[in-house]
Amino acid sequence: MTSAERRAALIEKLAGLPPERRAALLRSLVGAPRDPGGQEWPLSPGQERLWFLSRFDPGDTSYNTPWCMRLRGPLDVDALTAAFTRIVERHEVLRTRFRLRGDAPVQVVLPPGPVPLEKIALSGEADLDRELKEFVERPFDLENEPPLRAGLAEPGTDDAVVCIVLHHIVMDGWSLDVLLRELTECYAAGREGREPELPELPTQYPRFAVQERQRDHTQGLEHWTRRLAGAPTLDLPADHPRPDRWSGRGGREPLLLPPEEITPLEKVARKRRCTSFMALVAAYQATLSLASGQTDFCVGVPVAGRPRSELAPLIGYFGNTMVLRADLSGDPSFHELLDRVREATLAGMRHADVPFEHVLAALRVPRDISRPPLCQAMFNLHNLPKDDLLGTRMADLDREVYTVPPSHTKSEVSMDLWRGPEGLGGVFDYSSDLFAPATARRLLGGFAEVVRRAGADPDVPLSALSGTFASVPEVKGA
Repeated sequence: MTSAERRAALIEKLAGLPPERRAALLRSLVGAPRDPGGQEWPLSPGQERLWFLSRFDPGDTSYNTPWCMRLRGPLDVDALTAAFTRIVERHEVLRTRFRLRGDAPVQVVLPPGPVPLEKIALSGEADLDRELKEFVERPFDLENEPPLRAGLAEPGTDDAVVCIVLHHIVMDGWSLDVLLRELTECYAAGREGREPELPELPTQYPRFAVQERQRDHTQGLEHWTRRLAGAPTLDLPADHPRPDRWSGRGGREPLLLPPEEITPLEKVARKRRCTSFMALVAAYQATLSLASGQTDFCVGVPVAGRPRSELAPLIGYFGNTMVLRADLSGDPSFHELLDRVREATLAGMRHADVPFEHVLAALRVPRDISRPPLCQAMFNLHNLPKDDLLGTRMADLDREVYTVPPSHTKSEVSMDLWRGPEGLGGVFDYSSDLFAPATARRLLGGFAEVVRRAGADPDVPLSALSGTFASVPEVKGA
């Protein structure tokens, strides 16, 4: 084994160790750094795993989460800078550093201070995507630098692109909506010379982390170990040899199914007392089964992790992963598969608060540094608040989302969907180390065909779809 392979193996092993074993191992590492002069708190279970991954692979940018927006009109840079400063002052997690104290990491909340708006220099419009990508993919030094940075590119007069990058250790999908809502209000208030109208925060993320570490998840862990014991790895046929180490390099393909293609499946779900989420998960599981030939594998589903209303206005890493084990044994009809998905989803939701990190530790899944643990496939149907995230105005400026082409994925395949008046939209992320773009488009085509066939005839056995699946065209997306 080469030195690089040994280092990669160490990263994965450390990330999967139970807390007490990690603590023992860390006693032999370097001592605590200088006194930061801030208040110290423990990390939440989810934060702790991300901290280990970051600590032992500082150059990894898989968990950098960007959001970019294009602003058209006369931008007030001072007001925008002040808005970022006000938000970081409000949310302790955004002025946190992550450091080692004795045997364990802690989050150190520093006093408020100004937040710089970095200038992203351009030599022309063609430069924009490249410069934004470099800004997004710059690694975070979580020990000494803020977990948030904001950059400003100005391709032309009254034309600006603001790029916000946060490390996943301090945010989730819900947090982005909170951030954009507060940024819009603080910027407008600065332009109008008034105080921003923001609700008082009932608590702060570090207090939530303390409460999370005190919770007893014994019953939930018993459920997950019973349900997930012995779950096999999902092995989709790949176009390229699997690298020795998972890199996270990825690609993306878009999807759009018009209303007439998704509505019949939604009606099937309602008649079966199922949600649209359950029906789409079942269609995704069927697609993966037909592509892989497997009837048993796991699909990870993000959950919001905000069970109390007091957590709704906070920025922080509350999200969790719920694991749904697919059961396609016995060549079920789509109706039968839907019933199985419904049962697994309802049972899982009763224990969805158990941290994914605890589930991994309890299962003692053998570590394989060439792939993500337990869930090689992810699925998400978005129902998070996003009105502020997708708003079209920011004070006197026109605003639109500016998409930076993704270059990383956290799983081998991942489907993110949303339902709107235009139909079912979404994106399909995939590991570019394993799959070619054409293969990703065929998988999307297979998913679309399953959705159509299941909506038209939910009693058809899944084996009847195999021939059709093999010949479906590539989906070109929206």
